[in-house]
Amino acid sequence: MTSIFGSPQAAPAAAPVAPKPPATMPDTTSPAVLEARRKAQLDIMGRAGRQSTILTAPKDRVSDSYSATTLGAGNT
Repeated sequence: MTSIFGSPQAAPAAAPVAPKPPATMPDTTSPAVLEARRKAQLDIMGRAGRQSTILTAPKDRVSDSYSATTLGAGNT
């Protein structure tokens, strides 16, 4: 008997893929990291008044708090 979908065809052989070099690990003592840290510190020190206070948590930080920011908006 024949198959409804026809005979299976062999897939072409894939060319071997060269492995990627491993990613470099971040170094806390590299000049780029130290310069970024210094600029962030200067930015924080340069703030005054209302900008110097932390009013809300960053959006990327997940809070375990069950309090809502608006009335009636619980964690769902």
